[in-house]
Amino acid sequence: MLSTPKTSGYGVYRDRAQCTFVTGTMTLALKAQRTLAHHAIRIDVTKISTQTDSKGCVYGIEYPCALSGNIRSILDGVGIYPKTP
Repeated sequence: MLSTPKTSGYGVYRDRAQCTFVTGTMTLALKAQRTLAHHAIRIDVTKISTQTDSKGCVYGIEYPCALSGNIRSILDGVGIYPKTP
């Protein structure tokens, strides 16, 4: 049975044990991935939407929800904040 994504703050969504942090651009998603890799945290970059309006595509990162606190702390420290899609 599929569960519907639940919000847990601006731009952070939870679907069972997997969370998604919406960065907005692919550049920020890749920066987040590199930053977290320096802290030995593996995440996946994912495309959130493929809107064809002026905003373009929206990207984010997926990770186990158990790491949410660590990930938010690390990304806040480098100036990457979640966006609302």
